[in-house]
Amino acid sequence: MITIVFEFLDTTRGQGASSAAALGLPDCWMDALIGDGYIEQRDYIAPGILRRIVARFPTQHHLDQFASSVRQVSKLLGTYAFRASNGISMADFLRN
Repeated sequence: MITIVFEFLDTTRGQGASSAAALGLPDCWMDALIGDGYIEQRDYIAPGILRRIVARFPTQHHLDQFASSVRQVSKLLGTYAFRASNGISMADFLRN
């Protein structure tokens, strides 16, 4: 099994005309996208809203398809999904 870590960042705070800002990725969307993989860990920023996940997939192809889908859905929701490591921090993300 291949492991991937994704973190979700809000890209809508203070931008645009909408006052409803996305905090992360809704849990129900993640359940719809996971496919043949499974989620080992879920970290929440608010009830039902994911900040970070650790997921496992049987093949690299499954992982790549999942990563592509998550990024596209995140863009639609105003959230930036990035592939992270277990030890990444917001400061590290902003620096890179």
